[in-house]
Amino acid sequence: MRKYLPGYNAETGHSVEIEPGSTIRDVARLFFIPEAEVKLIMLDGVSAQWDTVVSGNERLAFFPPVGGG
Repeated sequence: MRKYLPGYNAETGHSVEIEPGSTIRDVARLFFIPEAEVKLIMLDGVSAQWDTVVSGNERLAFFPPVGGG
């Protein structure tokens, strides 16, 4: 997902201001992250869904599908 946020540093993360009532989907749209490219969403280390409302100060992570076999 780093391709949507050039210069992203995993050590420090990235802060963004959100409107009250914003969902994870709203945050992803701020960075133009296509939903089809996200397989797993983590909010403060716990699996979350696109419609989960965020309140601020959480750590949000998007993970792409991984191939293997």
